[in-house]
Amino acid sequence: MDLFILALLLAAIVPVVINFFSFTLDPLGLALKARDYLAPILERNLWWLQNLSLILSALFLWGIIYIFIRTNYLEIKRERFLDILGKGYVSRRRAIKGWRQIQKRLWSREQNQWKLAILEADHILNEILKMSGYLGPNLEEKLELITSAQLTNVEDVKRVHQIRHKIASDPSFEISFEETKEIIGIYKESFKELNLIQG
Repeated sequence: MDLFILALLLAAIVPVVINFFSFTLDPLGLALKARDYLAPILERNLWWLQNLSLILSALFLWGIIYIFIRTNYLEIKRERFLDILGKGYVSRRRAIKGWRQIQKRLWSREQNQWKLAILEADHILNEILKMSGYLGPNLEEKLELITSAQLTNVEDVKRVHQIRHKIASDPSFEISFEETKEIIGIYKESFKELNLIQG
């Protein structure tokens, strides 16, 4: 009886296995059978599929363009490429653009804008020192390598850099407009000495 059941199972399974291997070993035959099966469905709904693919393509194209514009991706890539060729000219130009943004933030009425101005000024100073050849993973270490002969207000910069740390680590840190103006003034003096800005 057991042999009879086993024979029936084998009789049922063997054709399935043979068909599976014949499809696997004959991918062209499988593709042709799939085409024959799907062709009538696709023919009946071809205009729907064309319209759907057109709409999806337009949406994806719009999404790509939107992301490129919002992230300023092409401009960043262009600047990096030119930076390599132009030995820091583009980075300097970017820093000048950043300085203008800092000035705008300084004259805002919002305290958060003042804090951002300080954070950005600190970041620009770090970039300028890196371009000038000062090594170190962060501004603090770069400032330790600088003497007052190289940057006359280096001690003031170290002090305001500590305030920048407080702003970055404590969102509730309070700062007045007068304090912000003084801090930005210190960064401005260092930018002048480093020939980033004039006057």
